Amino acid sequence: MIGIFDSGVGGLCAYWQVRRMLPTEDIIYLADRKNAPYGTKTKDEILSFTRKNIKILKNMGARAVLIACCSASSIHHLLDADERRLSTPIIAPAAEAAARHGRSIAVIATRHTVRQSAFGNAIGAISDATVTELAEQELVSLVEEGNRDGRIDARCREYLSDMAERIALTGADTLILGCTHFSHLEGEIGRLLPRVRIISPARVGATKMVRGLTPCREAGRVTYM
Repeated sequence: MIGIFDSGVGGLCAYWQVRRMLPTEDIIYLADRKNAPYGTKTKDEILSFTRKNIKILKNMGARAVLIACCSASSIHHLLDADERRLSTPIIAPAAEAAARHGRSIAVIATRHTVRQSAFGNAIGAISDATVTELAEQELVSLVEEGNRDGRIDARCREYLSDMAERIALTGADTLILGCTHFSHLEGEIGRLLPRVRIISPARVGATKMVRGLTPCREAGRVTYM
């Protein structure tokens, strides 16, 4: 059994990737809407939420936990050794993927993730690429309100258009969707920025975790919490 958690619907993009790669695995998806959004919280608050979520999933039988939230992934190094061994954060694999391809990398993320310079630090440790991190906290709410590729309201469309202009001004050749909520709008963002390579931490983080696991033949059930 695998556990996945996020503050809301963003981590579902990671769930779909895990399910595609491990069709027979039982999966628990925990959406911590009580404490959402994580991106506006303090580091200590996010650490507390993350530890609680890992404990819940472990007690339910999870053999591995995917932290499908970039804000929570940014404090992974503050967890204790057992928590770190059980869990996989999604920032590092996304930073590695971006660094392989990009020389000018833009990151759109929550207020907390940008404040921590989580992606900038991870990329800077392995590459001399230029990194520009943009806080796009409002986009989290727009996704939670139901905006997705194929059904985008006028307010979200205007926000995305303005955001694309901000990203274009950075001269980015690569864009990291530094909040898993944003993966729900990957198609529309790609349409607005057709010459920019897009990296989804939800997808590459899930792939990294799955590749480190031996497949388990269960019933392929999913439990939503």
